[in-house]
Amino acid sequence: MKTTLAGLAALLMMGASALAQEYTVRLPNVDPPLSNVGELTYPNHSYAMMRTFKDALESLSGGRIAVELYPSGTLGDLRENLEAVQAGVLEAATPNEATVSGFFPKIQLTTIPYVFPNAVVAWDVLDGEWGDALFDEMAATTGLRAVAIGENAGFRIWANNVRPIATPADMEGLKIRTMEITAHQEMVSSLGALPTAIPWLEVYGALQTGVVDGAELPVIGTLQQNLQEVLKYATIDQHVYSIVFIVVNEQWFQDLPPELRDAVVVAGRQATVAGRGVSQTLVGDVIEEFRDRGVEITTASPEQIAVLRDTAQPKVLEWMVGQFGQDQIDSFMAAVQSAEANLSAE
Repeated sequence: MKTTLAGLAALLMMGASALAQEYTVRLPNVDPPLSNVGELTYPNHSYAMMRTFKDALESLSGGRIAVELYPSGTLGDLRENLEAVQAGVLEAATPNEATVSGFFPKIQLTTIPYVFPNAVVAWDVLDGEWGDALFDEMAATTGLRAVAIGENAGFRIWANNVRPIATPADMEGLKIRTMEITAHQEMVSSLGALPTAIPWLEVYGALQTGVVDGAELPVIGTLQQNLQEVLKYATIDQHVYSIVFIVVNEQWFQDLPPELRDAVVVAGRQATVAGRGVSQTLVGDVIEEFRDRGVEITTASPEQIAVLRDTAQPKVLEWMVGQFGQDQIDSFMAAVQSAEANLSAE
């Protein structure tokens, strides 16, 4: 009897071990795991999302899915990672909206300048019916399923070495670095500046040597890349809310048993909340660190933001109508208005 029970126990252990090794998700990102802000050290917002996804998915799957994290660009840049996911070489990646736009241009609807008055409205739109339909379409047309919709340091900023920016006139003639996303370039040109697409790791050198006068930037990434060393002025005006995703290969996702697909979805939601929370916590401290390091900070007033919005939006909307159609613009704007109404105290 002892031998039989021992043999059965061994078989059960072998079965549990096999289950634990059933699936592996390799999840890369270009940022380091930690962000240093003055004397404080935080988990990077993207890494917080990744780590939460790993812990949640391994737990929810009962160990059947193992998640391996590869921060600091160890598996290549964001575009290379996303191409690998689409090809089925990697299971998952963590692109931002600029990278995604090269595969799914309609994501640029979320970059209409000054469209989100605050982060909560953005979350409501992205997590609601409009966002669900958008990301289902992305999965169906690109083979890339967004399972977490995190915050890429929230609202982006303007920064430069010429003058403070508070009005469209202040932008006139400045050479401004942008990400490789057409909507951002249209926004910059509509404000009277000259857009120049420059890869992220080349921005420091471009600012240092005067190739550009300034840049359109993420708050946290600016500090991580030490860009405050080559910048004099920064403006907070909430012109674009930036997103970082966890995307998985759609075929890989659909091939999972139903209970594991559910685990991926739930883990993605937990990762979304974690990433947004860390990002929101970090941003305020990073802005204070900019001030401490000598960067002059301008916070645009509601009246100034209204002028910037009225100047920037028409040209971008005209371009987007040509790309996606008026009905797509109307649907997105209706979702934003609904989200704002949901937040009303009345």
